[in-house]
Amino acid sequence: MYQQRHTQKQLENMDKHSSATASTHLTLEIHAAKVYTYSAFQKFKQEAIFSIDTCRTGGFTERGELEVTTVKDSSSKKNFEVAYNPALTDDIGTRNASCSCTMFERTGILCRHIIWIFSASGIKTIPEDYVVNRWMKEYLRLRIFNTNGEGTENMQVIDEKQIAMSIMWSEVHEAVGLLRDRGVADVDSFSVVIRAFK
Repeated sequence: MYQQRHTQKQLENMDKHSSATASTHLTLEIHAAKVYTYSAFQKFKQEAIFSIDTCRTGGFTERGELEVTTVKDSSSKKNFEVAYNPALTDDIGTRNASCSCTMFERTGILCRHIIWIFSASGIKTIPEDYVVNRWMKEYLRLRIFNTNGEGTENMQVIDEKQIAMSIMWSEVHEAVGLLRDRGVADVDSFSVVIRAFK
């Protein structure tokens, strides 16, 4: 725990005292420099550079409301499919694109293929749903709660079961917080899962 706190303080210090500078002309990268932590921005910057240097549009099809674009990536010598819904704009902040490389799902950072499509579509800022909390500069660290709803800093002796229960309780709190902006169907689905476990 001490090591994690120490690392966290180092990263926070780096965010305060390091200036993130864009390496490309992409407005998405300029926006990323404002919202991402320094370390997350470095990863995004690398993807932005690769999007310009290695990505090209290979083909285009329509699947209902989605436009599916084949993006040729010369760095990996593979083609990736980006499904994009142009009806959902960056003002809505909705996740309106997905890539077959699944980098965003794995890391929380947009891949070069989606950056390529967003740039070609004229999107100037990263949609809100693509800026995950763990990479935001202004994200407040969540407190861990025990099963009584008390912050763990009030607990005297913590055994392994209490730690596991505290983590579970925090995850439930976080899941409920994420559902706040979701539709009724997502809330109902979450309720079904909770009832099943109960």
